[in-house]
Amino acid sequence: MKTILALLSVFCTFAAPASAAPLVDDSTGVKFDREQTIGGTRYECLGAGVRKVLFFKAYAVTYCLQAGKSKEVVDAYLAKAHPSLSGEKLSDALEDDAKFFEALASASADKLVIMQLVRDISKEKISDAFRSSLSGVLPKEKVDRLIATIPGDAKDGQKILIYSKGSELVIDIAGDAKRIDDEMITQKLWRVWLGPDAVSPSLKESIAANTSRRSR
Repeated sequence: MKTILALLSVFCTFAAPASAAPLVDDSTGVKFDREQTIGGTRYECLGAGVRKVLFFKAYAVTYCLQAGKSKEVVDAYLAKAHPSLSGEKLSDALEDDAKFFEALASASADKLVIMQLVRDISKEKISDAFRSSLSGVLPKEKVDRLIATIPGDAKDGQKILIYSKGSELVIDIAGDAKRIDDEMITQKLWRVWLGPDAVSPSLKESIAANTSRRSR
């Protein structure tokens, strides 16, 4: 019986789907589960990358969409924009496709960003990053309202969770959570990570690569 169980264990290890493996940011070594349940919503995470400030790594990051809807959004976009591409060619095309990332950022679904810090980041620096990334897509008073929702400083090793449900947005730093209800802010915020001037190009590269592998 022990021999049979051992063989079954080996078989299950090799038979496990590749999608079960965690997402890894190679720069920091931080791993993210591909499925996350936050605030009662189950999410599918699409890629992992790093945010750098000059030469310093600030945090590893993953972007996630509400499970079930993520596949609908991605499949619909690929069928429309890249129906004949697959593999590396699809990955390269998606990485340079601003409309693909716009589709992910504007999808009618709950969204989640997880930031795993690898150094201390002050509330001031988080605020400056939001101002820089969103000043072109949100009025100043909206950016100020978003910044007022940041709970405080974040420390090395802590997680920042930013997630939405409808028009409500939650910013949670290591369990200290604040909420804001503003449809425009909730719609535009995700361009920090997915917009043309995204703070983590490696996240977009990872999303493109993972999408191309999933589409096979």
